[in-house]
Amino acid sequence: MGDGTGRFRIVTNTLRPALDGDIPAVTRLVHAAYAEHGAAGLNFTAVDQSEATTRLRLFAGLSWVIERSGELIATATVSIPPGEHIGRLAALARQPRVAWLNQLAVHPSHRGQGLARRLFETVASHAKHRDAQILALDTAAPAAHLRALYERWGFTDGETIHWPGKTYDSVVMSRVL
Repeated sequence: MGDGTGRFRIVTNTLRPALDGDIPAVTRLVHAAYAEHGAAGLNFTAVDQSEATTRLRLFAGLSWVIERSGELIATATVSIPPGEHIGRLAALARQPRVAWLNQLAVHPSHRGQGLARRLFETVASHAKHRDAQILALDTAAPAAHLRALYERWGFTDGETIHWPGKTYDSVVMSRVL
C-alpha cells in the first residue's frame, strides 16, 4: 500500500482468538457484514444482535478474529459439540464428532481477500485436531451466494430447518474433515 512518498508499507492481518474486549467491535463487524441480508428481508441474528448476544455467540465455542491495523475485519466461531439450540433443530448436530461453524463474517470493505477462507481453514483445522469428523453449518436457504461459497469449500446440502422467528428456512450443510 502506498504511503504518498513512493514507498510502500506492508499491511498485515493478524489472526487471533477473540477476547472479551472485542465484543463491541465484533458486534459492529457482524452488523456491517450481515446488513445486505437484512436489506434483502433475511433477518439473520447478526443483522441487529446486541452485545449480549455477541458475547453468547462468541463464547459458545472457540472464536477467532482477523485484525488489521487495530480494526477487526473478520470473525468466525466453531462449537464442538454443536450447541443445544441447533441440536433441537438439526439431526446432524446431535451426532457424535460433529463441529459447527457459526457466525462467519467479513466486513464488506475487506471481502475478496481470502479472509473467509482463512477463517474456514482455521476452524476446520481446529475441529479436526479436536477429533471432529464432520464440520457443519446452517445458512439461509435463499442466500445463494453464501451457499455457493460453502459448496466451493466442499460442503453439501443436508436437511432444511427453520429457526423460530426467522423469515426464511435454513439449509444445514456439511463436509467431512
